[in-house]
Amino acid sequence: MSTTADTASPHQLLAARPFGIRDRVGYLFGDLGNDFTFLLANAFLMVYYTNVAGLNPAHVGTLFLAARLIDAFTDVGWGRFLDRHAPSSHGRFRPWIGRVAVPLAVASALMYLPMVGDWDYGLRLAFAAITYLLWGSVFYTVANISYGSMASVLTIVPEERASLSVFRGIGANSAGLLVSLVPPLIVFGMVDGTSQLMPGRLFATAIVFSALAALWYWICVANVRERVAAPPRDASARSFLSLVRSLAGSRPLLTLISANIVIMLGSLLYGTMAAYLWLYHFNDGSLSGPAQLASFLPGLLLSPIAARLATRFGKKEVVTTALLATGTLYVLLFALHIASPWIFIGLAFLAGFGLGFYNLLIWALVGDVIDAEEVRSGERDDGTVYAINTWARKVGQAIAGGVGGFALAIVGFRSGEDVQSAATIDGIYLFSTLVPGVLYLLAGLILLVLFPLGRRRVQQNAEALAHRRDETA
Repeated sequence: MSTTADTASPHQLLAARPFGIRDRVGYLFGDLGNDFTFLLANAFLMVYYTNVAGLNPAHVGTLFLAARLIDAFTDVGWGRFLDRHAPSSHGRFRPWIGRVAVPLAVASALMYLPMVGDWDYGLRLAFAAITYLLWGSVFYTVANISYGSMASVLTIVPEERASLSVFRGIGANSAGLLVSLVPPLIVFGMVDGTSQLMPGRLFATAIVFSALAALWYWICVANVRERVAAPPRDASARSFLSLVRSLAGSRPLLTLISANIVIMLGSLLYGTMAAYLWLYHFNDGSLSGPAQLASFLPGLLLSPIAARLATRFGKKEVVTTALLATGTLYVLLFALHIASPWIFIGLAFLAGFGLGFYNLLIWALVGDVIDAEEVRSGERDDGTVYAINTWARKVGQAIAGGVGGFALAIVGFRSGEDVQSAATIDGIYLFSTLVPGVLYLLAGLILLVLFPLGRRRVQQNAEALAHRRDETA
């Protein structure tokens, strides 16, 4: 652990076993916990709200947008709390993941209650709002912000942090494989020759996956250790408003936030529309499992080489190229208007390699932004910066949910009906292919033109911070 001590000389290192594979695998399980509920909601919550609860898709879109406005306060507020509160003997971040695991699992499962469709409309909408806000804006916020911020205190060594980002990506892609492959085989069934969502099966699946999420969180907590103590709190430290003003002038952060919003909008819009695409365009909801499997598998295949490619060519450079290629493939999917599900899945698999690079390296890009802000301002607020970036990703999620709901209304989708018009089905195909493709191309261009942290700049920032640490040692 001498490397850690040399690199982090001005930081107080906590007494803990050396950083190693146990921390990496433990950190992997944390994102399994996150994504076992998040990806389940992304894949099935909208179709549950429209086809089981019978909610107007525009109302659902409004709920998603309103929740993300609330997250502006809960995400950033929790990040600021983590940066400023007095940690326990177990650390600043790690204990909160274990504390919130069970409440998060309960709230997640309740979102899919099957008998809601029999209630009065106002009660249905209120129940959806309460359970969704409890899960996403309260419990998921506590777990996710604590988990993501914790990476900066497990180790201070840049190479070890990069390995945490890759292992987190492995956890996310593993969750994606399981959530995309297993539930569709269970929750969809054929009724009179038409593929339909089965409410009771969905609820049972949600209970199992939510309980597993809590287990994954506990495994994470049991295996990671915080090693870098919180810096001494100085009365002269900048206030929250001062921090916000400083971050508002951070070009790397603002550019990454913009790209993240666009990427999440494209990715989650496709995820929101996918259930409808497979139910109505391909008339086989169970095939959404193999389709999602094809989109997550590339991330696992790339995990052994992603960090090495990023080291050689630069994280920005790799992610930008990958996003432009992915956007091109989605536009091609639209242009071909594919009727064969397996050809569609094959092209989606190729497009998944671009998103795989993004998902594996995004957290290392966030670390580069935090380093750049420290070089610029002389102060480091990992929890707050991470929370702001996370909120931006949630804004993309919310816009995707809102656009998904409004798009369904625009194309004439009729809630609660098993058969849709040809124009509606074509509209679903457009919002599942062309719109995400254009968004991925836009995100790639944003990073290419505006994001300043290329390979050379990142190395310069690392050298500047190492020099500062040497001076304060």
